[in-house]
This record gives sequence, C-alpha cells and structure tokens, in this order.
Amino acid sequence: MTRKVLLILLLSVVLNATAQLTRYQANFSLSAMNFADTIAIEWSGDQVYVPVDIGGRNYRFLLDTGAGQSVVFRGSPLASGSPCGNIIAHDATGRSDTVPVVVLPPLHLGAVTISGCRATVQQRAAGGSAIEGILGFDLVNGGLAMKIDVPARQLILTDRAKLFNDEPGVWMKYWLNYHVPYIDISPFSGHKERVLFDTGSRQFFAMNKANFDHSTQRRTRADCFVEGRSYGSHAMGHLGVEPAGEVAFLQLDALTVGSYVFSQVHSITTQGGSHLGAMLLRYGAVAFVPARRSMLFQPSIAQQPCVVDNRQVEISFIEENGKPAVGLVWEQGIPYRQGFRQGDIIEQIDGRNVNGFAQFRSWAFQRGREYIFTVRDAQGHRRQVRWVRLP
Repeated sequence: MTRKVLLILLLSVVLNATAQLTRYQANFSLSAMNFADTIAIEWSGDQVYVPVDIGGRNYRFLLDTGAGQSVVFRGSPLASGSPCGNIIAHDATGRSDTVPVVVLPPLHLGAVTISGCRATVQQRAAGGSAIEGILGFDLVNGGLAMKIDVPARQLILTDRAKLFNDEPGVWMKYWLNYHVPYIDISPFSGHKERVLFDTGSRQFFAMNKANFDHSTQRRTRADCFVEGRSYGSHAMGHLGVEPAGEVAFLQLDALTVGSYVFSQVHSITTQGGSHLGAMLLRYGAVAFVPARRSMLFQPSIAQQPCVVDNRQVEISFIEENGKPAVGLVWEQGIPYRQGFRQGDIIEQIDGRNVNGFAQFRSWAFQRGREYIFTVRDAQGHRRQVRWVRLP
C-alpha cells in the first residue's frame, strides 16, 4: 500500500468519525406549561435520587449537576432509545471519550412528562448498581428552573422563569463549562476560584492540586491549612481513575460560597477540577434559575460561619485492573495505623474472596464491626489487616 493511499484511508476514517458527532442539545418538550411541580426525592449517602417513570416502570435516577447530559448505561433497555450520533463526554477526572447519544422515551417526573430528552450511553461506573440512570444539568439548560431541597426531601421543577426570584437566600451567578454550572468561591483568604457545583460528588469540597500549589507559591496562607500529605488517587469517573499524585489533606477555616461562610471544612486536593459536592445540600436548599444564569443557596442555619467539621478522608478505595485497591490512605488516619497502605489489593474479607470492585462496593459492611482484610502489596506479599468501619 502506497503512502498516498494510506493517507487517504486515514483521512476517510477521520472524516467519517467526525461526521458521526452530534451537537449538545437540551431542546426537549414538556407536557404542561406554566407549571410548578414538587417531587419527593431520596437522600442517601450524600446523593440525591429521583424516581423517574418510563413506559410505566419506575426507575431510580441520580440527580447529578456535574453531568451536562443525562446518562443511561450500556446493556440497559433504556440504552436502546433512538440513536442520534456520538458526542465527546467528559468525566470528573478530566478524561474524555466519544460515546453514543440516544433519545429517551418520554420521562415522567412527577406530573410532568418530558419528551425528546437526550442521554449519553456510558459504561456503568463500578459500584453504580444502585441507579438505573442519571439526570443531568440538561434539565436546567433546557429552560427548567429547579430547586433541590434536601431538608424537605423534595425537588421542585418549574417552567416559570421568575418563580424563585423573590425567595430569600444567597444569590450568585453560575457559568457553564462543558454545559455544567461553575460558581465563584473562596476556600481561604487571598484566593478565589471558579468551581463546579457537582451533586454527583459526595464530598463537601475538593481543590485542584495545581491551583492549591499555585496559591502556596503566591504566599497566601494556603500552606497553614495542610493537615498532612500523601501520595495516591481517590477520584473515580465514568471513564477511569484520576492519575496518582501528591494529595494534600486540608482543614479550611473560612470557605465562602457566595457571601455565606463555612468553617472547619475538611477537604483534600485532587488531580481533577475543583468542585463543591452534594454535601453542601445538608446545609440548605439550592435552586437554579436559567433565565438569570443564577444559583440560589438557602441556608438552614442563618448564623455564620456555619461549622461543618466533617470527617477527613482517611482512606479511598479505587478500581485497579478490575480489583479493589487502596488508592489513597492518610498517614495520620486510623486505617493507616491499622495497616492499610497505598496500592494494596483487596483479595479477601473475613476469608471470603473479593472477585471484583463492584462486588467490593456492594459489600454489606456494618458500622462498628471489625473485618479482617487479606491484602496483597505491590511486591506480591500478603498480610491481614483488621479494619472497623466507623460511623
């Protein structure tokens, strides 16, 4: 084969792949106009779950503002919707991939039916068996105002652009990047940052490591918030695990969201983007008003600063070649003292084989009970570690 023919074939492949790409769209239609509907939600493990009726069957969807488009999983009946090309998807670790897009059958959310909603078809994340799909920020980008009220266990959806305008709280602008909302915060004095508000993350706040290092180099007070440092990775997205690197464990004394101040916030750095997670919803309702490109935070506690005092991340388990592994362990934490080390592969728990990461994530651990882990380190040596899951 001549070089010229090879180049023509390669160009043809590239052009065909490009032709299959579709543009991001959030132009669904609604069964009602001038409506405001209240939907009961489930709050479990610092995640918001919404009941979605499709074809007379009830599905459990994760509400994830960090997803620009709704998501269904490969192998699910929902993935057989009408295909409409491919799109480049991004996950929480900064990875990207080209994935299919389908038009879903009509979704019934409360009393409202949404027709023409698009969803990406992605591999189910390890340990994601508890959900059957993801509702993304395309609901808001398509024009719906939305209030997530975890204290009241309800989601309010409305097409009334001004419904929330006169409500009290802390208003702030949001900006879209990859179709998801970013807001301006200050994690400590002298540093401001635009971060993703991501209800798909269970953390309160995680800060990009490069941004943290830059703040330290500028001689802000960033270094005084460091509780410890370690090496590893903890963030997992649909497309993989974040690259390993140095991780700083932080305690922030004044994290400001809009004009509202939180204190004693334990946090860590990440190789991915900085973000506020769903734990923020413990402290008040959050509303998005697309007509104003604004986000409203309605704190449950008026007094400031609001003390968070959340538990520091002491250990994180990740997937490595299909197996559960210790991705990160804090050297000042209890799991480290019990014997866990970064890179350990979990082979057995109480003498029972652990066959994969999904099985490990679904293990019915009981708080306060001791478990005996059989782990294998990077050199192939096996040892046992006694671990008690704390409340």
